[in-house]
Amino acid sequence: MKNGQQLLAFCLWLGSVATYAQCGFLAGKVTDISGITTLTASLSAKTDQGKVRLGRSDSVGIFNVEMPCNVSVLTIEAPQYQSLHIPVNIDGKTEGTYFVAFALMPLGRQTSDEPYAQSEQKHFELKDSVRTPTSIIRRIEVRDALSNQSLAADICLYYTQKEKKDCFSLLASRPTAEIVFTEKDIVAVEVKSAGYQAYNGNLILDKTDQEPRTYIIKLNKQHTLLSVNIINAQRGTRAQLVEDSRIIVPLNRINDGHYFAEVAVGKSYNFGVSGADQEDFNTAVASLKEGLTLKSLRIPDRKMVLTVSEKPKAVIADVSGKTLYFPRSDYKLPPQSRAYLDSVAVFIQNNSNKGLEITGHTDNVGNPNLNLTLSEYRVRVITRYLINKGVSERLITAAGMGSKHPVRPNDTEENRRLNRRVEVQIIDLSEKK
Repeated sequence: MKNGQQLLAFCLWLGSVATYAQCGFLAGKVTDISGITTLTASLSAKTDQGKVRLGRSDSVGIFNVEMPCNVSVLTIEAPQYQSLHIPVNIDGKTEGTYFVAFALMPLGRQTSDEPYAQSEQKHFELKDSVRTPTSIIRRIEVRDALSNQSLAADICLYYTQKEKKDCFSLLASRPTAEIVFTEKDIVAVEVKSAGYQAYNGNLILDKTDQEPRTYIIKLNKQHTLLSVNIINAQRGTRAQLVEDSRIIVPLNRINDGHYFAEVAVGKSYNFGVSGADQEDFNTAVASLKEGLTLKSLRIPDRKMVLTVSEKPKAVIADVSGKTLYFPRSDYKLPPQSRAYLDSVAVFIQNNSNKGLEITGHTDNVGNPNLNLTLSEYRVRVITRYLINKGVSERLITAAGMGSKHPVRPNDTEENRRLNRRVEVQIIDLSEKK
């Protein structure tokens, strides 16, 4: 009975983290809007299967999470900070790792006579609900959270007592609005400005203070980001991003193959690569949408550049059978296996008479039933990766064997490591028939 409960718990856990197809990784850092204070935040994704929790950033704000293939919106949340909801746009096929930085804006806590975020709302009742005639004069200004510059904005106030909505606009030439509140009230405040995240807050007016005062509402920019992953970048690669009017856009460089930048909505860009032993290469980045755009690219190798008269030749890498090793109790795809699996995918697609036989194994530590399930998931993650690379599922035979077939005695940690494996074999389909 105990083993059955363990198996059920293990399967539920595996199911909770493996119900979506994984298309690469998202890595980066979460800070406040100053870019200095790092934040521990949770990351989740909106998919066609609902909300999927991806993981958290660590104590210094760093995160590295698997990314669902069908993600449409990323949400980044941290206590006492405004949640960031950023649309995700895919330019081409997603693979590898994409880097990006997220900045969150602090929330105002619930207090009297000062706007605060609706997410911080706690139960509150006006002590004196009698509608006593009064005249409370308040001014509202909207500013950029980082630069503190005044913004043109549309503001709507929703009065609880009067059950009335009142909307007005702030212009660049008139950045302040003066409002006369005629009674105590709890007022919902909605602020929108082009290119900024909307603000939704509350305002508790429970004082009859005749002194005018000004509310400053700060908005965080709705960032448009481009993250580029150069899959086959070599040491010394240099990249440049140029806007269509020939303005060079600053690039955040992580390493030779990973870059990200803040860009403008609706504009087109050219991403250029040079240096190393690779051919200078340029690619257009289509008119960008609001949110985060992910783009992967491969640079044509200088040796592979063909003249018009040359006929392309199939390049076949060494794809002989190989064993892929896994850490204990883990079934995530080992990063060092990706290059080999990429070559296998190309080989199978170029050789119609070839197929794959994939077999998963574990050591003998723990419950045999759980080990069998673990070996099946190790096989599944390899199979899923190859299918995402274009290999037809009908060409793959896959099975998990648990701890039944060790290649070494399970008497030392090194031997057990060699038993935690997935074997990938190229098979001849004609011989199989």
